[in-house]
Amino acid sequence: MAESLRFDTGEVELAYTEWPGEGPPVVALHGISARRATYLAEAKPGRHAYAYDHRGHGDSGRTPGAYSFVNYGRDAVAFLRGVVREPALLVGHSLGGMTAIYAAAHAPDLVKAAFLVDPPLYAPEQPLRDEQEPFAAVEKQAGKPIAELLRTGMPPFRAEAMTRLDPGVMTAVLDQSGFAGWDTDAYLRAIECPVVLEHGDREHGSVIHPGELERATPLLRNGRTLHLPGTGHLPWLTEEARFYEELRRFIEEA
Repeated sequence: MAESLRFDTGEVELAYTEWPGEGPPVVALHGISARRATYLAEAKPGRHAYAYDHRGHGDSGRTPGAYSFVNYGRDAVAFLRGVVREPALLVGHSLGGMTAIYAAAHAPDLVKAAFLVDPPLYAPEQPLRDEQEPFAAVEKQAGKPIAELLRTGMPPFRAEAMTRLDPGVMTAVLDQSGFAGWDTDAYLRAIECPVVLEHGDREHGSVIHPGELERATPLLRNGRTLHLPGTGHLPWLTEEARFYEELRRFIEEA
């Protein structure tokens, strides 16, 4: 049985779910404006696993003015150290992938391997090349009553996440304050564990831009890329069987 719990990092309370099971723990890290990762469920039967809501998301605490990538990364390190307390496999989508990069770089003793799902690798250097308008729309919808969001035709699972989202999360990206202090190249160089860097295609919505894989991959000591053709930013929706096959392989091998 999964159990829903809370953990105080010292900066914020994180709401999380724990599934009992065997093997090294798997920790799922969701993307911006989402909630506790659901894509993990298909890949974790019988395995010990965790998923938590980032600060400002879902049922976790709010920290006005403190929604930077570095903040999210520090939360992950605190969670690994205070809750998991042993080397874990990180599965991070988008913002969650960036959070996994930070954790692997800053707490190598706590990260056994990392599976990065279409992370916006160099967004802190070149923010919002395509996302200004959609992110501004999310900022306006964040925190509104769920009934109001459902009347717009928003899918229920998305409306559940949006009504529990602090608009300040999106503001920090739009005004670029959320990128302060971040250094992708330095963090990638510091990672010692195995890394799988999954990406889709730009024409289908991948947020990894031309040249970024070529820049990032050589910095990883033990990394490989994984291309899922025909997918974009949410590969488990468009290539479900292949995505879960690759994620299960990663978990089993790691």
